[in-house]
Amino acid sequence: MARIALEGAAAARACIRGRDLVAFAGCDYLGLAHDSEVEAALRAGVERYGISASASRVTTGNAVAHEELERDLARFLGLEAALLVPDGYLASQILFQGLACRDPAVIVDREAHVSIRDALAASSIQGRDYEFCDARSAAESARATGSDALVVVTDGAYPVMRGIAPLAELLALVPQSGLLVVDDCHGTGVLGARGRGSHEHAGIVDPRLVLLGTLSKALGCFGGFVAGPRALIDEVVTRSRAFVGSTPIPPALALAACAAIAILERDASRIARLRANVERVRAVLHSAGIGTHDLPLPVFAWKARTPEAGERAHAALLERGVLVPHVRYPDGLGSYFRLAVSAAHDDTALARLAAALRPSLEVA
Repeated sequence: MARIALEGAAAARACIRGRDLVAFAGCDYLGLAHDSEVEAALRAGVERYGISASASRVTTGNAVAHEELERDLARFLGLEAALLVPDGYLASQILFQGLACRDPAVIVDREAHVSIRDALAASSIQGRDYEFCDARSAAESARATGSDALVVVTDGAYPVMRGIAPLAELLALVPQSGLLVVDDCHGTGVLGARGRGSHEHAGIVDPRLVLLGTLSKALGCFGGFVAGPRALIDEVVTRSRAFVGSTPIPPALALAACAAIAILERDASRIARLRANVERVRAVLHSAGIGTHDLPLPVFAWKARTPEAGERAHAALLERGVLVPHVRYPDGLGSYFRLAVSAAHDDTALARLAAALRPSLEVA
């Protein structure tokens, strides 16, 4: 499967081989990656700070912009503190390096993101699996550990697997000295009444909660974060080699992320548009004979009859001016279509998808 090289991009559009396409791809769920206010903050940040921080945050790479973003993230998420890290994939490694000295007993949703598996292995922490989004299975695994230092780990939202973690039930399993760690890359900016994430969707506020996340999806920027109790964040900063030894995101990108958060805090219309578009796309998929989840998640995934049929349908969609990626990730799911919905999709984009989808699938 050849990689697609974009020659340019705008909100919900992409240029490939000189052709302007409607894009139902990626993770810019709220259209913030091309927002004029976010772009202006980035440009101002480059003028103020240049391109790179050029050093670790524990030496001379720390900027006021980084600390401002950490305060904004903590406030937006409703948690005590946040730590900005280079990217979302690295967030779990930075956290578990900080926790390794506690010798935690870890149970993990079997479908949790591969970054969590890699982080546990890199930190020499053994995890025990429980069944996908199954609180009863998690309870059995928790009892088997017999530990008061229990750490329950899950993604907040599983768009491709069609699941949202039962966070309230999982939190009930965690002792007072334990933690519930949620990788909320697909929940932040999407779930909850104000888009705070899967913990807001579940209605939980608790000092045992730790969030891992990314700025590169719904927030439209770049970087990652660990958020939770301030004492834990301080411990991670002290003990994580991955944090100490890495260069942070450019300060200009931190200012862009601050602007994105400010937009969400003052205006919920993007989240409302995203949710309306999710329902409209769900209807388009149903009319094309594609089964969907009924969750408030902006990703729909389905398999073609064969990988070859999927590639033919993908090519047919491109010919009709629509980009819906046909992907093969190292997630054990094989190849599948991954259609992403954005608040930036307008009536024209949705109409083009509706017109292109069924004939493209019939070609395959």
